[in-house]
Amino acid sequence: MENDRELLYSTQHSRTFSTGSDDEANESGNIAGDLSYRIRQSGSTNVPCDSQRIHWDLNYQEAAIFLQEGGNNDKLYYHPQNQDALPAYLIAHNTLFYLLDLGASLLLMSLAMCESPAVSKLQLPVAAHASLEIFGIAILVLKLFLNMRWIGVRSFVRHKRTMIKAAVLIVMLVEAIVVIIRQTNHFRVTRSLRPIFLIDSYYCRGVRRFVRQILQSLPPILDMIALLLFFMLIFSILGFYLFSQQQGDLVFADNYFFRTIEDSFVSLFILLTTANFPDVMMPSYARNKSSAVFFIVYLAIELYFFMNLLLAVVYDTFNNIEKEKLKKLFMHKRKACQHAFNLLVTKQNSSTIHLKHFVGLMKYYKPKKSKILIKTLLSTYEL
Repeated sequence: MENDRELLYSTQHSRTFSTGSDDEANESGNIAGDLSYRIRQSGSTNVPCDSQRIHWDLNYQEAAIFLQEGGNNDKLYYHPQNQDALPAYLIAHNTLFYLLDLGASLLLMSLAMCESPAVSKLQLPVAAHASLEIFGIAILVLKLFLNMRWIGVRSFVRHKRTMIKAAVLIVMLVEAIVVIIRQTNHFRVTRSLRPIFLIDSYYCRGVRRFVRQILQSLPPILDMIALLLFFMLIFSILGFYLFSQQQGDLVFADNYFFRTIEDSFVSLFILLTTANFPDVMMPSYARNKSSAVFFIVYLAIELYFFMNLLLAVVYDTFNNIEKEKLKKLFMHKRKACQHAFNLLVTKQNSSTIHLKHFVGLMKYYKPKKSKILIKTLLSTYEL
């Protein structure tokens, strides 16, 4: 179950601007409720004559944000909770800002071709590529600042992925400044971390989701790999004691596959790929035909049983995680739609969305849709 904070509707924010109206909203969102709360706290008695329209517009906008969060799989825990957070949220979720973030990530990635050692035709002076790096870092820092502005400092600090990005950006910024001051490049581990920002961008969210699922599926896969290596070690020790005595024979002095336990393990590890078969078997087989049983049993257990079992575990684990993820995505979208629905219905009719409120929602959610299409959608959904 998600945190109760996802409900996002506190008592002080649940009042509307006006009462006794036939078109009174069933619930007030955080933004409209925050505005109403501020008016009451200020002690002002001058309520705008179009307060109900303002209230509905804020509800439309917040309902559109809920639908956007459901579609993007953004946690409702980080939903904007007041008017101060709204501008930062709108900027951070703007298409132009998405493109700017993607461009900054690609810029940092492409600097690998300009920094030493680099492609000779694309190499730039130290000050030039370091300045470009600082420019790209500045854009990514701006993104983090906007995130902190609309989710709050406490939630920002608790978000692990964001804190990792912030730490890497700080180190990269310090290194870039040092490069400019010294006017020379040095060994930098943070260059290998630049793909993190590309994967974390909006347009790579699908890649990010699959990377997360691969990491989540690792525990059972690592268990199978450990079991495979354990049996490989047993066969390595057995092969060492069975075949290592042949190295003193002048005829079979080239049988170096089982000279030591380490050589035995490496030989059997390569045999798992059949890259050294039948060469690894021939010295022992030439001396004793029954030694072939060792290699047949090894290949039957390791290659044909454990490798296929490992493939089955990988498929089953990843498939189960994918199904569970899709289920969570569906429930997340459903909950976001429920929050949006509660903001669009009236107290007089809390089971149906009126056409004008649906049109108001689409003005913020899909502003380019025509009114005819909106009416068609409403009649199709039979809200």
